[in-house]
Amino acid sequence: MADALGSGPSEGNFIGVQVPFWADSIRLYSTMNPFFSAQNKTQTSEKKVILTGASGLIGREAVKPLEEAGFKVYALDSKNTDLFDYDAVDSFLKKINAQYLLHFAWITGGDYLENPVNLKYKEASLNLLSSFKKYGGKRAVMAGTCFEYAFKNSLLKETDLIKPKSLYAECKTELFNRSLEYCRKNNLSLGWGRIFYVFGNNENPKRLTGTLINSFKANKKVIINTGELIRDYMYAKDIAAAFVKLLESNAEGAVNICTGKGVTLKEFAQTFARILKKENLLEIRNDKTSQPPFIAGDNTRLKKEAGYFPRYTLEEAVREIVREVP
Repeated sequence: MADALGSGPSEGNFIGVQVPFWADSIRLYSTMNPFFSAQNKTQTSEKKVILTGASGLIGREAVKPLEEAGFKVYALDSKNTDLFDYDAVDSFLKKINAQYLLHFAWITGGDYLENPVNLKYKEASLNLLSSFKKYGGKRAVMAGTCFEYAFKNSLLKETDLIKPKSLYAECKTELFNRSLEYCRKNNLSLGWGRIFYVFGNNENPKRLTGTLINSFKANKKVIINTGELIRDYMYAKDIAAAFVKLLESNAEGAVNICTGKGVTLKEFAQTFARILKKENLLEIRNDKTSQPPFIAGDNTRLKKEAGYFPRYTLEEAVREIVREVP
């Protein structure tokens, strides 16, 4: 069975599939030379960005649009340098001297909502920001979550009430507030992208999209328990591209990363079933639930200040995902 929490708005349920505890290695993502070395270190005049969470659901989709925008992408990789090792982080950033930071890395999957490691990620993110500034950083963009908001039955705006209800959301909210204060005091530009609901390629099979695809492919029945819930689903490629536009823009503070409209879980699941020709394997229920009936965002700032308009319809995104499934 699957319900709204099967494909929530971020990492795990908010931002993407399970991502390892992120850290830093000097991996340069580029078509010609994918790994950084002392011999190929770029000049400080180049447009360099440090990307964390580069193998996550959204992070891996950010590499291409970053390169297309002219960035040299240096990914933080857990294989070499631990994000929680502050000396190693400092050493990494000192070697790169990047002007830009795009920070997705965070705990995902499992009981991430109340996992105490959220506290470690919050502090490690603040350390990352400090070292980034120390070695020439100019603009940072970090991933937040719609779960920072107090939900309501209309589109959420960046100026709406903030009322986090989980440790995860509390840590994201505190990170935003402390980062904003730090950046204002240190002449550093900060964008904060609040992600709503995400779906994409090669998702965790425990999430809604993964469940739908894997079950239908195996001719197994899928039951959606709360089909009338409305969520603002955005394709991972759209989210990644939106973050790149936000990074390039002068938009300061919180910006909703969303489509600006909601879709019922019923319609979301039916789209996969129809494209895979498995409508007979889908059952929709409308069970009682304590979950918010409506979670969707206003994307006016994203469009007007970052200049990004979602490129994919739900139909187009699902067809692309299905085409890439083995």
